[in-house]
Amino acid sequence: MVHIIISALLICGMGLLTATASQTTNMSAQPGDNVTIWCQHTLNIAKNMHWFKQTNSAVPLTIVYMMLPYDIEVVPKYSNGFQPDRHVMSLNSKNSSLRILNVDISDSGLYYCGWHNRVFTFGDGKNLDIKEKSVTPLKNETYKVKNKDLKRSSISEKHCPGNIFYTLTFIFGGIVVILIIIPLTLFIVKIRKTQEKDADQHVTQHHEEPHSTLYVALQFSKQKTRRAARHAEDTDVVYSATR
Repeated sequence: MVHIIISALLICGMGLLTATASQTTNMSAQPGDNVTIWCQHTLNIAKNMHWFKQTNSAVPLTIVYMMLPYDIEVVPKYSNGFQPDRHVMSLNSKNSSLRILNVDISDSGLYYCGWHNRVFTFGDGKNLDIKEKSVTPLKNETYKVKNKDLKRSSISEKHCPGNIFYTLTFIFGGIVVILIIIPLTLFIVKIRKTQEKDADQHVTQHHEEPHSTLYVALQFSKQKTRRAARHAEDTDVVYSATR
């Protein structure tokens, strides 16, 4: 049985796989996915089914093989470091499958099955391509942040959680409001005091003006009375002299 496997690998290396490569199909997956590869066969009972992996046209490696049984349970056999916890093989009378669990970049390659009845036959291959998840960049470049700007920043999200940013924003906003309201209030109070002072002065002048007028009138009347008395005395004196 061992020499059959070795012969199959030599046939692959001599170019039979090149003819099979035109019958391969491509499939892609992302890291962490589970992938199942199927293969139809014409394997006879009590013969072995093999699964191979080839990377970059290198020598194919046997992953696992299993005998098509009668009614007994057959356990698959692994080789070349492949483990059953990630590579699960199944086999029935018409199909075989290889399930790869939690794939990563190293699982990329060409997978195909092969079996031997009278000659060694290969099934169609699957070229598995594991691609990293792509991150869609922001369309608006204004939202891009350069690394040097992050280094210059004195406060970063690493040292300040999001709730601290909200708290600081609230505090600074309150300080700004206080700095605006207090000077504005003082200015309004000062204007009102100035207006009240001007109003008091105007009222005082309004009450003082009638008294001043009356005082002047009284002085004028007093002077006029004195002049009239002097004139009367002069008249009396002249009259006496005439007699």
